[in-house]
Amino acid sequence: MKSMYFLGFFVLGTFAATAAGCGGDDEGGGGSGGEGGAGSTTTSSATTGAVTGSTSTGSGEVDDGNDSRDEAEPIQPGNNGIEGTLEPPEEDVDYYSFTGTKGEAVYILTDAKPSDDERDPTYPDTVITLFDAEGNQLAQNDDSAPGFVNDSELVTVLPADGEYFIAVQECNAVYPEGCGDPADIVSFDYSLWFLPVDPAESETDSLIGDTEPNDDSEHAVQLHYALNNDESGYFTTFAFGNFASATDVDVYSFTPPETPAVDHEILAQLSVAMPTGIEGNGSTVDVSEIAVFASTDLTNAYAKVDPSKGGDIALPVEAGQEYFVFVKRPAGEVGKNDFYILLNSRASSDPLEAQEETNGVVETPEGDLVSFQNGGGGVSYAIEGQIADGETADVDIYAVPLDDVEEGWTFSVICEGQRNGSGVRELSAEVLNGDGTPIDTATHSATETEDEDLYVQRVAIPAGSADNRLLVKVSAGTPAADVTSRGYNCLFAYLPPQTN
Repeated sequence: MKSMYFLGFFVLGTFAATAAGCGGDDEGGGGSGGEGGAGSTTTSSATTGAVTGSTSTGSGEVDDGNDSRDEAEPIQPGNNGIEGTLEPPEEDVDYYSFTGTKGEAVYILTDAKPSDDERDPTYPDTVITLFDAEGNQLAQNDDSAPGFVNDSELVTVLPADGEYFIAVQECNAVYPEGCGDPADIVSFDYSLWFLPVDPAESETDSLIGDTEPNDDSEHAVQLHYALNNDESGYFTTFAFGNFASATDVDVYSFTPPETPAVDHEILAQLSVAMPTGIEGNGSTVDVSEIAVFASTDLTNAYAKVDPSKGGDIALPVEAGQEYFVFVKRPAGEVGKNDFYILLNSRASSDPLEAQEETNGVVETPEGDLVSFQNGGGGVSYAIEGQIADGETADVDIYAVPLDDVEEGWTFSVICEGQRNGSGVRELSAEVLNGDGTPIDTATHSATETEDEDLYVQRVAIPAGSADNRLLVKVSAGTPAADVTSRGYNCLFAYLPPQTN
């Protein structure tokens, strides 16, 4: 019915992940992200409700015989998809059981939505919950790609030997609010897969196991690059790690391949599967730091980020250059299941800043930006820039044309530097009139912090803007002394008025 979307397909022991570009939401592909969720028919609540069995005796109830853990249907690893029905969707729950072992990685996914519309409100919005033998909730997933896909998928690592239970429900049966109207659902069926994950099965695919000791660069575990089916790029690599102690540090290495060619620069993306905890992937610890070092300089980090605050690495790297990745946990006691899933992918960067020598003043802003249609029905522009070190603080000014903009449209700016692992700090952007005069600093500017992206959200475009354009002035504060990269990524987006 659809492609398994969480991070891609599960094919012959390899997660064939879709490349997680910097964009991909309603602001459009490329850039640092977007407003997200525009036009979504269902948005799941962030608060988990209790899992309950079906108690309705209405005419719509379907007795499928697995509405409690005592009636759970056994499910075997590697199944071809078990068919189920959630009716009535606001009450029904289906239980499945399996036997697992401590440290075993498993991939559980559902498919209810049609492949041509992954948010179709006439199909169930599934939720997966994993329980141990005593009925304690261990992990949960609602939307595998929030804002884009309502089918649920869960990758987790089992904490102990024993019996486990999977509960499948419709969003309305789990969350008290924030789901679509169950009255809209006319098809109640779904499929469930339970797939084993064996990181040790191959030494060349994109599933990697954390092999101790790997606490330094000499014992780093190599992150492989496996070509995708049409050899146009590489699958995302999944590294399943575990913090063996409160002071454990895990080290990996990667060397970006030169081919196939990319449009601009090779972008290295490193992130951890979040969130953790019983409402996430089930891990009992957050990763507190991912630091990347070039093999030529193990003293100063090229990139560094705190994933627990929402950051991930997304910076240009050199083909053929070896890099080391240090993964650290926060201070504290060892938990019952302190695992993490590190993702590494090779992608193409957005168009590169090309006029560094002249784009520092409003008289000569950098223009000729490449436009593309965004998912919100407007037009976007993306840039991969650098805040260069020097005696004079670097400023980059971009001219964003108004040629394709209609009356009533708004303008947004989303930028990331520190939150992409860069040494740039206090990255700021201000939207100016086409002649460089300020519009309204309070509404038309923003600054990135370690916890929040730089986001100028849907601001008004002044009537008769000078030179039929807007300018965006990008600057920063004092850079981090222990991180050498100075890159940032910005997305500029014109959007039509929002509709309900």
